[in-house]
Amino acid sequence: MNDQEQALNIIWVADNASLRSWCEYWAELPVIAVDTEFIRRSTYYPITGLIQISEGEKAVLIDPLSIDDWAPLRDLMIDPNVMKVFHACSEDLDVFDRLLGVLPTPFYDTQIGEAYANAQWSLSYVKLIHAYLNIEVAKDETRSDWLQRPLTDAQKRYAALDVVYLAQVYPQQIEKLKAKNMLDWVLEDCESLKWQYQQNSDPEQNWANIKTAWRLTPEGLTLLRLLFIWRDEQARKEDVPKGQILKDRTLWALAKDLPSHHRAISTTEELTGRQHRLYGDVILEKVHWVKGLSPDEYQLALEIPLPSKAGELTKAIKAFVREQAQSLEIAPEAMMKRKLLDPLVRHLFDGSDMNWQNPALLGWRREAIVNPVLEKFKSNP
Repeated sequence: MNDQEQALNIIWVADNASLRSWCEYWAELPVIAVDTEFIRRSTYYPITGLIQISEGEKAVLIDPLSIDDWAPLRDLMIDPNVMKVFHACSEDLDVFDRLLGVLPTPFYDTQIGEAYANAQWSLSYVKLIHAYLNIEVAKDETRSDWLQRPLTDAQKRYAALDVVYLAQVYPQQIEKLKAKNMLDWVLEDCESLKWQYQQNSDPEQNWANIKTAWRLTPEGLTLLRLLFIWRDEQARKEDVPKGQILKDRTLWALAKDLPSHHRAISTTEELTGRQHRLYGDVILEKVHWVKGLSPDEYQLALEIPLPSKAGELTKAIKAFVREQAQSLEIAPEAMMKRKLLDPLVRHLFDGSDMNWQNPALLGWRREAIVNPVLEKFKSNP
């Protein structure tokens, strides 16, 4: 145990008045480090077990099992004058969205920051702390039960150090980014992460991502969309994982076969007897509704995957992106993720329209890599 662990100041907050008092204190600070512990094994929504906040000295552990007035923390999480610092915060966004009904704003993710500060992609928290503070962090409490009460001293120390160390890393990483004139780039990517989270949370925006959905007929696609959206609503209602309602593969098989009676449903791939009993009538209702549509009301066909000969173009663009990233000393994956690369390749290969809705295609990335790719490969594919 290092000196900092021995002197660790942990405060347990388990009532509304104490939480309000601490939120008033944090609202006067420019930066706080935030983390959460939760359980999500058999539910749709995460069950929050702990919220940790630190300014780099004191570690405050907030007990969500004892507090019911979240207004002060909600206000803090959207206070424009307080930067909220996380590490790999995708799941934390889900926790705050569920618990508070808001996403932290503004926020900063040190995992994103490290891709620009030191060209390290998807760096773990343990490696981050070792790189900046030369401290070995034990992760033996990662999968412990955060809903048990009381928490053990080991759990509390583990949770507290997560935010204390993070608050100490943040200013060091910021200095590196300022020296490279890339702090604004990181902040843009953090905002893009929130946009992507919202997209992923909306079944209307991601139903077509089911594997090989493009193979389905327009009639089948229409059923797939209906079932996908219904499944999400049902999983939220029952608070169970979506796969427990119906797996993706089952949705696809139903959309392919459009079964019109229970016997046909019973043979659907990976559909259990329980699922058939609970949801068979709903499935038949959806199929019946789709079959009553006219062809001009069907879902439009999806884009088919690019042919193999587009692979050479993809490789060339990836190589170009790596060169640009190396010249800037940032991680290539940060400069151009696969979800951004695919529409660029398709546009250059067959002239498909570019979809500029994704904010990650705009801002710094538009000038630094998107436009250069378009210019280079339009004239020299």
